[in-house]
Amino acid sequence: MIEYKRYDRSYEDEVLKVFTESFAGYPLFWGVFEKRFKSEAKLRSFYERLMKGIFRATIRKDDCYIGFADRKVRSVVIVEKPSDKPVGFWDYAVSGMAGIIARIGIRDTLRFMEMSDKTEIVVRSIPGPRWHLYFLAVDPEHHKQGIGSGAIQDFLIPLVRSNGGNLITVTTNAEKNVSFYINNGFKLVKEETLECNAKTIGNWTFRMDL
Repeated sequence: MIEYKRYDRSYEDEVLKVFTESFAGYPLFWGVFEKRFKSEAKLRSFYERLMKGIFRATIRKDDCYIGFADRKVRSVVIVEKPSDKPVGFWDYAVSGMAGIIARIGIRDTLRFMEMSDKTEIVVRSIPGPRWHLYFLAVDPEHHKQGIGSGAIQDFLIPLVRSNGGNLITVTTNAEKNVSFYINNGFKLVKEETLECNAKTIGNWTFRMDL
């Protein structure tokens, strides 16, 4: 049984571990930069710093919840409310991303941010107040145990309904996640292909009307 509570920094190390390991190999965060590094070890080190910066920047604007079982962090849910402002360059700059910018350069950093923004274009064109599932991370050691589905069915949907919401959106860049979201009640809005640094990634946008 997973119990959710609002994020607080006393759990930061555990939360970052789940967050980074959950998205390891993810096309947007991993694939875009993999050709920039000569070794897997250097790519992973860069990726871990990148994900820490992304997490810290995102929670400056959006709500973060952590799922516990046996007093251990098993999942992380980050949600953008209808009233939340988009995460911007300044949020990244003050969230430990200076080293990332120095490593890959300002031009490629901006290209990556542009790519990230493009993944959300379809979502932001959907009219009406929406709650956006920005990130859903599950500890890889506990995959296929229903934690991800439970995060949507038992936590996210009740959270949105209790706050008067009736629309949830989500995007993914991993094809393996498409069936997961469809099986949990989302409808596919658009499938597209995006390009960054000569690397193409898929992008799938979903909505759920409550």
